[in-house]
Parts: sequence; structure tokens; C-alpha cells
Amino acid sequence: MKHTINQLFLKPGDTVDIVATSSKCNPNALGNMKELIESWGLQCHIPDDLFGDSLLYANSDEKRFEHLKNALLNTTSKAIWCLLGGAGASKLIPMLSQIKPPSHSKIFIGFSDITALHIFLQGQWGWSTIHGPSGFQASQNKVSMDSVNLLKNILFNKDYSFSYDQIVPLNQLAENNLQIEASLGTSWQINTKNKILFIEEINERAYRVDRVLAHLSQAGIFDQVKALLFGDFVDKGEPDGTLLVQETLEQFAKQCSLPVLQISNVGHGLVNNPILLGSSAKLSMGNRFSLEF
Repeated sequence: MKHTINQLFLKPGDTVDIVATSSKCNPNALGNMKELIESWGLQCHIPDDLFGDSLLYANSDEKRFEHLKNALLNTTSKAIWCLLGGAGASKLIPMLSQIKPPSHSKIFIGFSDITALHIFLQGQWGWSTIHGPSGFQASQNKVSMDSVNLLKNILFNKDYSFSYDQIVPLNQLAENNLQIEASLGTSWQINTKNKILFIEEINERAYRVDRVLAHLSQAGIFDQVKALLFGDFVDKGEPDGTLLVQETLEQFAKQCSLPVLQISNVGHGLVNNPILLGSSAKLSMGNRFSLEF
């Protein structure tokens, strides 16, 4: 059953499930995360065996899926907050596709590697989700408190209708006076028809960014998109120290036959403001650039 974020707001006493679907981190972070969530008046549920001895990830594929499945099907919790991104979430998709969607939706929060789960939950279950700070970021002061507080306000319906104006056009089409209303999506293999497609990245060299964008274009991902919205691309830099990713994005935009824009403070930077995925959004262009939810 499809729900939007505004039907799922939290209230004091609600329970948040913590899952570690991807990379591992210092287990000491869990105490800080629990403290943060409880300071918001919420209850925090963390599996006792959240971490295992996996070589690459927070736990084995089977255990990470078990925790995710339990959280998704938990009738006593209202939200799921992913501990960290990194790598590994996409390995859970085959197992996730085998379970029956629950009759109740819930808030799902994460970013980076968690994109795979955002796409699945939106495309297969019809959920709206939140691209926002990870639990590790929020509880370890790895992201600005403004971003954390905005997320909190969204969760408690104190700031549901909001907009961002740190948006710049990257091609001529984006400078036309337009307002695009669409669902906000992401860059997985999904149905992108009538979507505002959002993409952000970190620590990739310019040629790799260009290659991925070319691949997506050749695969038809952009064919029916209403607009392409880049987030922050944190540049790893070239071997000689030059930074070429931003120029690569701008060059790509000039070759596109759809509006291409870029929003600041959403992605892997110190400021990681939340955006709502799979929700209705309005992108204004021309005299004023803004993204409204």
C-alpha cells in the first residue's frame, strides 16, 4: 500500500529500528545513536547481534537481511534508520524481493549505498523514503546539526512543507521559466518517467563520473525524465591534484536535452540536508530556482 511521508509522522514514544545493511563502523557509535534518538522522545531498537565478523560489511548477508526484514515487518515500530552507507545494501535485494510487502508502511532513512533500498522500496512497495543523514553521521557529529534538526522536524511534522533554494542551472533549458511537479527519484534501474532524477556522489574521478553518466544516458534512464538534479559531488581529485568533476557535470549538462540543475548541501558533504524520495515535489526554474516538498 502506498503512503506518503506526511501520513507517517512520528510522535513521542514511537519506536525507531536501527539496521546496518551496509558497511561496518565502531560499535561504540550505537550508544550515541540510541542516546540521540531517545533525546527526541523516541524509543530505539537495536538488535543485539547487529554486528558480526564479516570481512567487508557490518554482518553476513543473511544477518543483515534478517535485521532489515525484521525491521520492515515490525508492527511496533514507525521508522527505520540506516546506521551507515558504504557498500553491501544491493546484495540484499534478491532476498528482499522474496518477501511479501507489509500492509503498513513506515519511514525509511539513509543515503549513499542505501540508494539500492530506497529504489526497491519506492519501485516495488510504493513507499516514500528519506534521503538524509545516516544514523552514524547524526550521532557522531559527522554532519551539521542544521541537517539533523531539519530531519527531526520532518519526522515530527514540524517542517514537512519546506523548500531549498541553493539550486543553480547547468544548462540553458534549466534557465527557462518552468515549474516541474513530479516524484523525486534516484539513479537506480527504475522507471524514471515523469520524475525529477536526483544523483550525488563522492570520491570518484572525473572520467568515472563521465562514464557513468554516459552509461545511464545510453541505457535510456534520462529519456522520460522531467529534470535531472545533481546533488553534491565531492571530488576525489585527479593524480595531479586538479578537480575536474564539476566541469564534467557542466559539460554533460550542455549535451542534455532536458533541464539539468544542481542543488547544494545534499549528499556526502558536512551539510547533508534531507530530501523526500518518491514524494511529490515542485522544481521552479527561471527567475527563481527552488525545490519544494
